[in-house]
Amino acid sequence: MYFPLYVDLTEKNILFAGGGKIAARRVHILMRFAKHITVVAPRFEESFGELEEESQIRLVQRTFDFSDLIGRDLVFAATDDTELNRQIYEACKEQGIPVNVCSDQNLCDFQFPSVVISDDVVIGINASGKNHRRVEQVRQELEKYQTGDSCSLYRQ
Repeated sequence: MYFPLYVDLTEKNILFAGGGKIAARRVHILMRFAKHITVVAPRFEESFGELEEESQIRLVQRTFDFSDLIGRDLVFAATDDTELNRQIYEACKEQGIPVNVCSDQNLCDFQFPSVVISDDVVIGINASGKNHRRVEQVRQELEKYQTGDSCSLYRQ
């Protein structure tokens, strides 16, 4: 099990290597918490164009280079190349940069939770990468509770 740790990402320099659907989904969530997000990828999921226009994320359209790690506080490896993701993980470990390989929970210093946000309340939901379906169910139940709909989580 992972300990839920809430950190201030406002001024952290965050890098995503990869521009697919998983990266887009995670960047969309992180935009609420961080001002400095860079995404490096040869191609971007269509939704990235909208994200760049409405926020302070920076898109760099090219292949990842290990010099991209310089000055980063947090890294997400989300490429479609398993070997490159592993190499990014190893380089981050050597440099003391917390890293999350989106496709391999064994190559992660931290888990990316499902998030429910209501005003100033932030709830992170995680099952240690083992039961994504249950995490989604809990998130949906919390969102029902938030809107005043019937919620089975709190029934005894």
